[in-house]
Amino acid sequence: MKGIVYLILAGFFIGTTAIWIKMIGSAISPFVLTMFRVFIAAMLSLVLIFFVKNLKILWTERKYAVHLILSGFFGVTIGFGLFIEALQYVPVANVVLLVGVSPVTTAFLAYFFLKENITKWEIIGLVLVILGIGAIYGPEINLQANVFGNILAVLAGAGYSVFVVSMRYLEQKKIPFYAVTFWPMLIGCLFMLLFLPFEPIAISLSGMVMFFVFMLAFSTFLGFTFFAEGLKTIRAHNAPIIILLAEPIVGIGLAWLILGEVPPMYIYLGGFLIILANLLVEKEVRKKKLGKKSTTIYKKPQPLHKK
Repeated sequence: MKGIVYLILAGFFIGTTAIWIKMIGSAISPFVLTMFRVFIAAMLSLVLIFFVKNLKILWTERKYAVHLILSGFFGVTIGFGLFIEALQYVPVANVVLLVGVSPVTTAFLAYFFLKENITKWEIIGLVLVILGIGAIYGPEINLQANVFGNILAVLAGAGYSVFVVSMRYLEQKKIPFYAVTFWPMLIGCLFMLLFLPFEPIAISLSGMVMFFVFMLAFSTFLGFTFFAEGLKTIRAHNAPIIILLAEPIVGIGLAWLILGEVPPMYIYLGGFLIILANLLVEKEVRKKKLGKKSTTIYKKPQPLHKK
């Protein structure tokens, strides 16, 4: 149950990032903002490790370096970077819907690389999540828009999937979640530096912009931290479904409260389908935990010795 709570919290904080990006507006170019966001989040993670644990906890065995590099490149550089790039070519609805298919690719990768079997109810949950995202963003989507932008969005979703599966693998190998959160953010940020010369750069830190950037990074840091903690006990293909319980609902809710953007009725239908999908996943998680408890070895009681 703790894993589900951690992932819902991760979805909550990730869901708040949209409002901070909206508040920053055009003050900072999207790619540069993504770099700031990830780098500050990595530094916040480093501060947490310094005060709560010991920096030695970051050192892992060399054989896991490839997985950390894959997590950083695909999760941050490809996932975050291409998400921002796709927004420059196609409407937001296209990007969110196409990236939202990532639970399916995550389930596919988890089946082959983590040997995670998927039940029929979890498959139904995946379908409900996609239908829910489609209900929320579908009326605004335009698949006839720039094909290149749609491809970037699909690749961003695939990047998230590799990221989730890599993190789950590392945590199965007992790599501390502090290392699993810090290194991918830092490595992903370093990879993004390679693309910086090809991106337009605009930075204006006047007014409240610095505060909004920090809150964006802080939300990212908390989202990553709770996500890694949740993956300790929740299987990789279920994690994106649980996160979606909170992420779009929080983003839409804050847009309504702060920006006055009133959500249309079809959004409630999408929210209902996502909640239903999560109930199915939670049911399967509970069933698996009960199954593990029931497989304990029976020990025959020892006979009492007569005095």
